[in-house]
Amino acid sequence: MSTQQRNRACVVRVDPSTADVLRTQTLVVLEANHYFFEEILEFGPEAQHALSVIYRDAFAVLDAIGWSPTPAAGSIDVPLTDGHIDQLRRCSYDLRVTNINRSDQLDAVTDQEAAAIRDDLAANLAAVHTLDHLISNYAQATSD
Repeated sequence: MSTQQRNRACVVRVDPSTADVLRTQTLVVLEANHYFFEEILEFGPEAQHALSVIYRDAFAVLDAIGWSPTPAAGSIDVPLTDGHIDQLRRCSYDLRVTNINRSDQLDAVTDQEAAAIRDDLAANLAAVHTLDHLISNYAQATSD
């Protein structure tokens, strides 16, 4: 868990496919930080607050885009913060590392397993591109 301060939200409009990636990766952010709650009483007030900020930012995103995909959804305005963007950068990095590690497995598996790995690699790469585009849009919106 990184210590971060609550910061202003910048609203970024996302299309439904970006919202799907953002939803999944925001849930990953929540999952990646869940174990800190096991020790929350051991933390001082600053660390407790930092954890609450991670969760508040994630919940704000999920509340805006919906907790499950909506088939007929159009573009959605999503409140993003510097802290949540930092978490999404980590998700993008993790997806890249996962792809490198999974690529190394291709030679040692059956053709069927290799096809499944390639499908995962393609899905991860698509998510990385979507996250990178979203992060770029956020940077542009906050620089104006």
